[in-house]
Amino acid sequence: MSGHPFQLRASFHYSGEDNQIDKIEAEVLTDAGWSKLEIANTSPGFLIFVYSLLICQHTYFHANCGERGLLLDRAGIELLLRAGDDWKIDKVKVTVNAVLGAGKADSASIDYIKLRMRQCPVSINLQEPPDYRIELQFS
Repeated sequence: MSGHPFQLRASFHYSGEDNQIDKIEAEVLTDAGWSKLEIANTSPGFLIFVYSLLICQHTYFHANCGERGLLLDRAGIELLLRAGDDWKIDKVKVTVNAVLGAGKADSASIDYIKLRMRQCPVSINLQEPPDYRIELQFS
């Protein structure tokens, strides 16, 4: 595949009545497989940018679940982003798999959360790529 593909995933654990984040673990897919993502001064700038999109998507997912009365137990978010040879993003796919502690994620809530996720500050500053999808699944 030409261009620059990035695949990141993160797992989140929550507690309390306010979906307090207890633990975050992030990984990046490399040629050697999945490895812990550690951001440092020497990290490639575009990788940091991709991670910022993942975290921004999570922030809006997390906050809007709370607004809809969905108490989270844990969630996994995977972000697939592809940039062309010119580094312009042509594909973004965000997949969220969440386990609820309480509440019911009806289709109206899911649609609302997906809409709000597209409004995170990183997303609204992107020129929307031709292929941009957000998928949410609750159990």
